[in-house]
Amino acid sequence: SINNSIESFFNKKKFFRSNFKKNEIIKNNRVFFVVAAVVILTLSYFLIPTIYDKNTIQAKIENHISKKYKFNVKFNEKARYDLLPKPHFVIKNLPIVYNKKEIGVSKNFKSYIGLTNFFSSNDIEIKDLIFNKTDFYIKKDDLTFFKELLVTPPNENNIILKNSNFFFEDDEGEILFLNKIKNAKFFYDSMNLENKLISKNEIFNVPYKLVIKNDKFNKEVNAEF
Repeated sequence: SINNSIESFFNKKKFFRSNFKKNEIIKNNRVFFVVAAVVILTLSYFLIPTIYDKNTIQAKIENHISKKYKFNVKFNEKARYDLLPKPHFVIKNLPIVYNKKEIGVSKNFKSYIGLTNFFSSNDIEIKDLIFNKTDFYIKKDDLTFFKELLVTPPNENNIILKNSNFFFEDDEGEILFLNKIKNAKFFYDSMNLENKLISKNEIFNVPYKLVIKNDKFNKEVNAEF
């Protein structure tokens, strides 16, 4: 009876260990499949914009810019959707038009979009605008283009210029100087209730930083150079 009890004990232990391992495997498999399903569904959701009609998206971006920022863009190439670092559309060689005049071309334009309402292209929300590697050809009368960006109604969106060039021309079209824009950001500072430009530049190989604040409440414009 002692031998039977010892044998029974080890048989039960062996059975328990075997069932425990099976339960762990089943549990781990369930967790794996749940996680995999969540990942696949999430990726599928964020990849929905790849099937949007590109003409509809371009028209939406164009209307957003013209209504909110009072300048226009022309699409010479089709928009392309990218997921990383966050969902956005990319357009190459995008002309910038202000007062019916082309004042620049952005070699790599990005329009970030909101993370909701991906199921319909009509419900998509345009967010930050990134103008990368843009060449501006500006005369004196065209400077109001930048002034308009500093009087934009309060919103959460940003306009960012990166790795761009600002060619200032005289009335005959001769280039007077070149200003390199390393990084410039137009945005509304909700904490201080003011439109703001923060720009890192370089002119005649001399780096400098420019900060312009438009306080519409007190009707003051301050600049720090």
